Amino acid sequence: MANGSLFLAVFSMNLIYVVVNIYAFLLKMFYVPTAYKEIFGELYPARNSLANLFIMQALELPYIFFVYRPEVLFCLNAIAMLFTTSYLVILTKGYFFLDFYTPKRLMLFQLPIFACWIALLLPVFGIIEFTPMYKTIMTIVVLALEIIYIAHLDRCRVMVIKEIRAIEEDEFSNETDFPVLFARRVKWLPLLLCVLLIVTFLINQPVAKMIRDIIMSVISVWFAIYSLNPHRNAKKLPKALKNKEEAEEVPAPARYRLTEKYCKETQEKLIDIVRSKKLYLEEHITMNDLIDIMHTNKNYLSEVIARSEYQSFYKLINTMRIEHACEMLQNDTSLKLEQVALESGFTSGSSFSQIFKRIMNITPKEYISTIHAE
Repeated sequence: MANGSLFLAVFSMNLIYVVVNIYAFLLKMFYVPTAYKEIFGELYPARNSLANLFIMQALELPYIFFVYRPEVLFCLNAIAMLFTTSYLVILTKGYFFLDFYTPKRLMLFQLPIFACWIALLLPVFGIIEFTPMYKTIMTIVVLALEIIYIAHLDRCRVMVIKEIRAIEEDEFSNETDFPVLFARRVKWLPLLLCVLLIVTFLINQPVAKMIRDIIMSVISVWFAIYSLNPHRNAKKLPKALKNKEEAEEVPAPARYRLTEKYCKETQEKLIDIVRSKKLYLEEHITMNDLIDIMHTNKNYLSEVIARSEYQSFYKLINTMRIEHACEMLQNDTSLKLEQVALESGFTSGSSFSQIFKRIMNITPKEYISTIHAE
């Protein structure tokens, strides 16, 4: 009775998982919300790749008829892991960097998976025996491929985080003011999914697959709800990254609109205003505030800051905050660091310590020690 109930649970969850992913596939391929029909391409630049990832899960449908056959389960877990990881790489590049793979490149990128798939299907169709030796060899091969795809995925994750931070540092002076973009929310999700798939593959048990199906189904439903939400705004990140990539294709002199003389004069004026008005002491000052004060436009001011020693609005403001904090500590080393942080424009002592170390290459406490040593 217990085995029968377990069999029914595994069978049902596999069927639900396949149905949910087919629905998600249809949603991605054919549903375009009227509320943002005109900007649908910007919202979903990797739409087709995501749809392909969903429909690939339908390959698990045959498992319904072969529950508890270890060679079938082994094959499905291996292919699900490899295809999901490879498509996560494609999705990341497509969504955040607008790098769409051509059919030829896509085939080459996933060709090793198809080769593994053929090898994994041999025992499923009874062509060769599913022996412990065969399982060991294929486990090593599959894990080696998975590591390669995960390395690609992690590289994409690091690139996304780096680019997001660069964009946010052009606008804000405090990390607490950085917009919580979609990428910041899910930056670890792809790697966590890969870990889940690897664990399921190594365990290779129906119950483990059932738990994986439950988790993946929840994620697929979340994606469906996210897609159906008509109140979402178009993401600014892909456009910003695209503009950056286009700019990098242009020779450096052509990218600059301002003359060297004008740029230098504006830099001096900018630094003088920020210092004299002590704008850096305002916790939530943004680039837009500075634009209003200087009566200039964003493109010009961004170029002026980018060509200065500070390189970004965030570094400009926080460098001056650190200078102010150093002056406070030189005058009175007994001050509490939390007090110094708040009076220097930081939102917390922890952010102050992190930025101090980043700019000064020593911690605030080590800086105090150098003052005492003098």
